[in-house]
Amino acid sequence: MKKIIISSIIMCFVIAVKSQVASIGSFYVSENTLVSVYEDVLIKDYGAITNDGDLYLFKNFTNKGKFKFSNNKVTGYTSFVGNDNQTISGKGTSSFMFVEFDNTSTDLAFNLDKEIEINGTTFFENGIIEVSEKGIVTYLNGATNIGVSNKSYVNNKAQKIGNESFTFPIGDYQSKTFVPRTVTISAPLSLSTIFFVAFNWEKANIDFDKKEEDIGLIDMNEFWDIQNKSNDELVNLTLTWNIVTTPEDVYSDPSKLMIVRWNGEKWIKERENIKIDASNKSITAKVSGYGVFTLANDKKRGTIDSVIDFSTSNSFSPNNDGVNDEFVIPDLAEKYPKFKMKIYNRYGSVVYSYSNNNELNPVWWNGKSQGKLALTGDTEVMPAATYWYVVDFNDEKTKPYQGWLYLNK
Repeated sequence: MKKIIISSIIMCFVIAVKSQVASIGSFYVSENTLVSVYEDVLIKDYGAITNDGDLYLFKNFTNKGKFKFSNNKVTGYTSFVGNDNQTISGKGTSSFMFVEFDNTSTDLAFNLDKEIEINGTTFFENGIIEVSEKGIVTYLNGATNIGVSNKSYVNNKAQKIGNESFTFPIGDYQSKTFVPRTVTISAPLSLSTIFFVAFNWEKANIDFDKKEEDIGLIDMNEFWDIQNKSNDELVNLTLTWNIVTTPEDVYSDPSKLMIVRWNGEKWIKERENIKIDASNKSITAKVSGYGVFTLANDKKRGTIDSVIDFSTSNSFSPNNDGVNDEFVIPDLAEKYPKFKMKIYNRYGSVVYSYSNNNELNPVWWNGKSQGKLALTGDTEVMPAATYWYVVDFNDEKTKPYQGWLYLNK
């Protein structure tokens, strides 16, 4: 955060109304002027703030009028900072040149309930920006981001207007785990092109069994929704993988990683301009369309499909009644004695990991999480829910299999 040299409220332009500071008429922060406001800010319908200086806002910001900077200047630094949650709301236009988010009150420190426009650099320091259904961060040409981390990013959507390449500073969270999952697009041709990008740390409501033949395991734990809202121009797309959200079976061999897209009927592989950067955990491809994207791989241990009928093993009920208490796949150990299997919950956490070593009586999953992977401990059964699993036949020729099971109590 910029060092605060002066701390003041200019009373000739603003007045205190109960617990708010309301803008009346024109309020101008000139260059080389610093203003700090320690109460809620309300810009009324007829009000306007033009910030060409340094403006520090420590409480809620409601804009029913206009918030802007002078068009002929590359100045105006607005910092949302403090130790209390901050809400950014109102129907008015909010256009920032430079903006900083630095609030240590809680992980989800900012509630964005309106559209804000960023023209220059966004400085992410502390605090996740929780975007409501009607909220959005819109980046214009010239916009950049600095400091994106698991402590500060936009959750979970943003959009970009313009003809420049851009990295979207988005991410998502589950429970108290916060993860940025940036997305980069190459430069579109048109200045008016609008791209919308969202990251979701959850399974897409899509049939994962329908896919092109050369697609191996699909990442069912996360997906990106990417839309070109202006035209049909196709760009290069860069996605990342992360050890927290991306299943290890998908990224374990980065050379076989791919970007896949649901085309409305099946998952297809994006095949042009492929570039894999293992050091930065990223993969780039030219898209063939837009919609839902995720990662997948091509584990070519062979082209043979398994001879196991997995349809007979899609549910079990570990209630100790002696009937169907374990998740058992009939004939698996007999036909593939060195098989390996992992089972994941909906958030991608491994709840069962097993390697069979020629045993005819494998240790099948009893519904309890295990060892360091434990989420409920080895005495309590996991919640009734849908889980997904990956079977590696470990015979150097049969393609791995992934499927779903239901734990029923």
